[in-house]
Formats: sequence, C-alpha cells, structure tokens
Amino acid sequence: MLNKNSIISLILFITGGLTSFSAEQRASVTWYLNSDAHVSAVAGPLIGNDEIHSNMEIYNYKILTGSGPGNTQRNRITGGNWPADANYVSDRYIQFEIRPRQGITFTVDSVSMYYGADGGSNMKANIDCSTDSTFLTSVVQLSPRALSSASGVVQFLTYKPNVQISDSQKFLLRIYPWYTTASTGKYACLQYVTIAGIAEGDVIVELPTVTTKSVTYISTTSAQCGGNITNDGGGEITARGICWNTNGDPTIMDNSTTDGTGVGAYTSILSNLIPGTRYYVRAYATNKAGTSYGNQVEITTLTELVAPTVTTSNVTVILAKSAKAGGNVTDWGGTDVIARGVCWNRTGNPTITDTHTVDGNGIGSFVSALIPLTPGTTYYVRAYATNSIGTGYGSVKEFTTQEQAPDVLKIVDINGSGGYTSVQAAFNDVPDNYTGRYVIYVKKGIYKEKLVLGQNKINVILQGEDRDSTILTYDDYIGKVVGSDTLSSGQKCASVDIEPTDFTAIDITFENTATQAQAVALLANSDRQSYYNCNMLGFQDTYYLWGSRGTQRVYNKNCHIRGSVDFIYGRGIAVFDSCIIHENRQGGTLTAASTEVNSRFGFVFLNCNIIADSIGFNGTPITYFYLGRPWQNAPRTVFINCNEPAQLSPAGWLSWNVNPALYAEYNCSGPGSNYTNRVPWSTQLSDSAASEYTIENIFSRYSISPAYESNWLPTVPENLPTSVLTDPVDVPKTFSISQNFPNPFNPSTKFTVSVPGKLKVEIKIYDLLGRKVCTLWNGDMTPGNHILEWNSLSDDGTRATSGVYYLQMEADGYFDVKKIMLIK
Repeated sequence: MLNKNSIISLILFITGGLTSFSAEQRASVTWYLNSDAHVSAVAGPLIGNDEIHSNMEIYNYKILTGSGPGNTQRNRITGGNWPADANYVSDRYIQFEIRPRQGITFTVDSVSMYYGADGGSNMKANIDCSTDSTFLTSVVQLSPRALSSASGVVQFLTYKPNVQISDSQKFLLRIYPWYTTASTGKYACLQYVTIAGIAEGDVIVELPTVTTKSVTYISTTSAQCGGNITNDGGGEITARGICWNTNGDPTIMDNSTTDGTGVGAYTSILSNLIPGTRYYVRAYATNKAGTSYGNQVEITTLTELVAPTVTTSNVTVILAKSAKAGGNVTDWGGTDVIARGVCWNRTGNPTITDTHTVDGNGIGSFVSALIPLTPGTTYYVRAYATNSIGTGYGSVKEFTTQEQAPDVLKIVDINGSGGYTSVQAAFNDVPDNYTGRYVIYVKKGIYKEKLVLGQNKINVILQGEDRDSTILTYDDYIGKVVGSDTLSSGQKCASVDIEPTDFTAIDITFENTATQAQAVALLANSDRQSYYNCNMLGFQDTYYLWGSRGTQRVYNKNCHIRGSVDFIYGRGIAVFDSCIIHENRQGGTLTAASTEVNSRFGFVFLNCNIIADSIGFNGTPITYFYLGRPWQNAPRTVFINCNEPAQLSPAGWLSWNVNPALYAEYNCSGPGSNYTNRVPWSTQLSDSAASEYTIENIFSRYSISPAYESNWLPTVPENLPTSVLTDPVDVPKTFSISQNFPNPFNPSTKFTVSVPGKLKVEIKIYDLLGRKVCTLWNGDMTPGNHILEWNSLSDDGTRATSGVYYLQMEADGYFDVKKIMLIK
C-alpha cells in the first residue's frame, strides 16, 4: 500500500519534476554579498555564476551606513596597497555573470546594487557591462563618470542597460574600483547586486532549491525556523514555508505554514506544539513543477518553561579597580531573556541582589566590565540571564584584583636636566596596564617627535611646564612620501597618537605645522581621555577623534583648537568646554563629524569662544566660514552658549556627504549668532532639549548602544607628584636666540630666546633690503627660556611674501641674527 510520501515520489518520478510552458516573465539573479561570493537567489530561467575578482580580493564583511540588511562586502586591491590612479585599470575589477537557460531570450532592463567606500573618501569606481567576456566589444558604460562615495557610506544604485541576450550569450557586469592616492586600508563595498529583466521562450520549470534553517527559540508549544530558496527552478514560487510532524519526512499535507512567495530567505513559526514532544521539520517551496523540500531537522519541545541557561566566561584584564568578564546565553528557557550580565561579591555564589551589570538581552555572548573594584581584594563573579520564569546563573569564577601601584613621576627635558630628553622615550617606558598614575612632566621646549602612546599604557598623565612653551610638534601630512611609504590616513600622519584609555593631558601643545594637505596634530583613539588647558594647533584635520576600536568619550576643557578645514573630526563623543575654537582659513569648516548611528551625542561645544583671523594663513582675508559639514554615518554637532563671530556664514552649516542626524545651536551670542538664514536642515534646540546636554548625560554609559562599561565623569587630577615643581628654574648663563623651527616655514615659525636676567630685549624681523617688517618683542623679559612665534604678518597686518628674512635680537650689548626663509 502506498503512503502519501510514496504517491508524491511516484508523481515526481513520472513527470521528472518538470513542466514546460511558453511565457514572458520577470527574472533575476541576486548576490547578497553578506558573507560569501556565491549566487544567493535565482528567480526565473537564468543561470548565475559566483562573483569573480581580478586583481581584487574580499577583505571582510561589515555593517555600513545606508546599506541593505546585514553585512556589506569590503573589497580591496590584491595585497591591500592601492596605487595613485587617475582612471580605472582594465584588469582590476569585480565581475558578476548570468546567462539564460536553453531556449530563452533575456532582456536585461535593470542592474542594481548597494555600492560605497570605507576607510577613505578618495575611492572611485566605474561600472560597465558587456556580452563580450573580454570587454573589448559591446561595452555599455553604466557609469560614464567615475562614482565617488563618502567613507563608511553605502548608496543604492540602479541602471537600465536594455541589453538582450540569447541562450548562447552571457551578460557580464564589472565594477572597476580605483583610488586617487597611494593608500592602504581602503575598501570598495558591495551588497545586494541584482541583474534583472524579461525572459521569453519555452520555459522548462524544475523543482525549486530550498534549504531548512536551524530551529531556534524552542519553547513548550512553539519554535522558530524557516528556509532559504536559492533557485526557483525557472518558475515563480507560489508558496513557501515549513512543515512538520512526529513521524519524519514531513510534507505540506502535515502541519505547515505559508510564509509568502518568491526566492530568498524567510522565517516561520511552529505553533500549537505539544510540550516534551519530538518533531521533524523541513522547509518547502512550490512552483509549477511541484513542491520540493529542504533538509530535515529534528527538535524536542520543552516540557516546561525554565530559567535561561548561561555560561560564565573567564575573568580578564584584572587591574586594581576593574576587570572584564561576561557570558553566553545558550538557551532562552522558552521565553524571552529580558536581562543578562554578571554579578559579583566578596563572599561567594553572587546573585543579582549583589553588585551586577545589565548588558543587553536575548541569547548570545556578551562582555561585562566589573567596576569599581577595591585593590588587592578577592571577588567571586558569575554570569546571569533572566526571563519571566526566573534567573539562571553560570559557574562562579574567582579572581583577585591587583594592589594599587604607587604614583610615578618621570621628567622630560630637551636640555638634559630630566630623566629623558625625548617624550617618545618616556612613552616607551610606561609599563602596560599600570594600576597607579604615571605622570610624565615635560619641561619647556620644542619637541619635534612623531609620538605614539600605546594602547595598553593606561593611566598616563602628560603635563607640560607651560602650555604655550611646551610644544609637541611634527610636520607629516597625507600624501607625504616617507621612505617607501606614502602616508595615506590621519592615523599615519598624526604628530601625536594617543591610544590608551584613562589618559589626561594638562598644559601642553600638540601641533602639526604642515599646510600641504590633511595633517593631524592630535589623534585621540580610546575612551575616557581628558585634555585640560591644551593647544591643538594645525590646519586641515588638526584634531582627530578616531575611535577605531569603538566610539570614545573625550573631554576638552579650556583648550585652544586651531585649524582651517574639518579641524575637529571623527566619530567620537566629545565635549569642548569653555574652549577657543580658532578658524585660520577663508571658507573653512570647524567640524566634520561622523557620529555613529547608535550614539545619542556627537560633538558638543559648551560655552566656547569661536574666533577667526582677519587674514588666513594663506594670505586670503577671512570673510566667512562654517560651523561644520557632515562627513560620515549620522553626524551630530551642537553649539550651546557659544560666542559666534561676524565671519560665521549666515547659513551656519555646509552640506557634504550625508544628511546629519542633528546640527543645532542653542542660546549662542555674538554678531554671527543670528540664525534667521541658517540652512533648513539645522535647528535651534528647545530649552528642554538643551537641558539634556550635561556632562553626566553626555558621558553616561547609556549615551551609546550597546552601553559603555561604566559612566564617566572627568575630573582634574589632584595631589600629583610635585617634586618637579620645586626644582630650581634653569636660568641661562648667557643670552642666545635659537635657529627658528621649522625652517623653511609657512605660515608660522617658532624660536627660543634665552635670557640670563630681567633685561630689556628687542627682537625684530627684517627683509633682504634691511627694511623692518615687524617687531616681535620690545620690552623687559624675565630670566629663562622663552618661545616666540612669527606668523608671517608685518606690523601693518599684511602677510609677508615668500623669501629670505633676518631675525635679529638685541639685549644689553648682545646682538645676534638668524636667517629664516618663508615659502608659500
């Protein structure tokens, strides 16, 4: 006797699972590019090949702003080193290929994709299609002009090639990425590439191809499953879903769902199940040829709802006052996990009645920060997960915090009176994960060093003897050739790169003197960094809030930040409290935020004084500039209670790569604060909205999702080691004036004046003909070493022209002259 499965098998055997009809129908091939290069979905009588790379390679997959669901494929040139190209290269491409099945004519009327760039904004791409695999003939330029894309942003593109092919021909689509400067770390990004059109002819429909998803969220009477149809067999999918029974090999004649039509992935819910029962599940898909089934999956429902199952991860990064742990929720217990985290105490078997974290919800792994802890103390910690039934716990882990290390004081003096003459040497000697405060005191001087403070060198306090006379400077810029390397990013050209958490700088200058291109003076790249009474001086891209390992929080108090274009930029959450924001170029922009979508705040300026030079560093008068322009992601920038000068453009803001999430002002004053003609996509905050902008809120652990490991309220360090402050001041024995630095220069240069006693000093600049250009100093000068700066302005305020000048010093019978050179 034949059962129902035997009857279905016999029918399919007789017909061969095939049916034939003559029709015109929509057809398409899609490559999702979320996790691999395979063809993801075929609808209609087409055949697609997997994605091909020529002199290109897949780097990884990442979620990007503006993309479709899931990850986006990031592609780079083979090896990762892009040359500087002025146009696309014919043998460097990413290719997608389709062809019709036998007896079919296909007219391609649509090509669509998500395309973008990541890692840099100089990525270009040309997109062509052809029926010639050599691309020597029959080429259609879908993008006659090269595409440009902002970094980190994906846009949806669609083209109408209107190309007809027979079953003996192929349709090939090529994307040719190229980069305008020699660079690394740059990626062309693709997702959901679809070639679609009209198929005509005698279609032989085969059974669809479908797979069954894993069954998840198994409860007492329900579970979640689904399927993925990768090929419709040449005929429209009229029904799809899952089916199940308790015998095995379920069909649609058993219990089943109907979850839409068409190819692709879908999700289904098994309902009305019996507790404690074994079921067999598989996906199905139906077209004109019949119904096909995916692989069979076996499950057993829960006998009752229970608390979740969770494991505890090992405790790591154990410091004096903090540690990291976490867990993995492996089973939900039959109902939603509403909270998860870790709990700890000093006695054992901790529960959520003890100190604990809340680190999201749902199943899966998570990381937790145990903070604050007591130094030299033994703790017991375990993970937990809570649902409506109760709380489940993982195993208990025991650990002991480190003892608090003593404060350390290291002195840097370029003249040799300290333990170091180089700041980088002092940075190198900071031990990893030091649990005390590590103070590096830098005496006055110009320190031309390219500085990096490593990621694990936490708890460093960098203090200068005098803000304006303690200068950390360099002159790298993007595009500069250094040996065999061409600097290609803000990170590579930064004068000072601060990588660790819990860093503080006080009374010091960070500077980049390069004017040729983007040139970062200070790169802040980790959470909980503070800068008090510091200078950040440069031109384009002065201050980079990078956040390469996640969005960081940075506090700036009483700082002077100077630049020309986008000179405060990045994805960080940063507060600028009572700072001077100094524009030095006509038409410049103060900020270029790339705030992450999951951040509540971006750049916040509180009680700042915005100023602009009357004449820019390049000699052009400054008549207008902008508060900012939106760089990447979902930019947020707010100015509250700030003074705005007359040169601020009435528009206030400049459009750029993306639409900002929030560009706003509140209660600003000054001649530039009239907001009547501001761009329509900016706003003036209401009183209630402005009240949310407190330091506590901005730096709360919940200012981003997932949350930070802890709240943060920055404070000025107190009771620092003070022995250095009682050292006798180094008084020079004689007068002297140093050679200027940099030399040649543009537009400013610095030099050191040494004075043995309180005497009258005259310092002047003369041109080659002996004519006085300006007086830099004429008066008493206290004993010591003083750093002066000439910004290439004459006494009447005009900018000096390129050429040789003489720096002259006279004091109490002392006379000296230095030759200096201004180059524009």
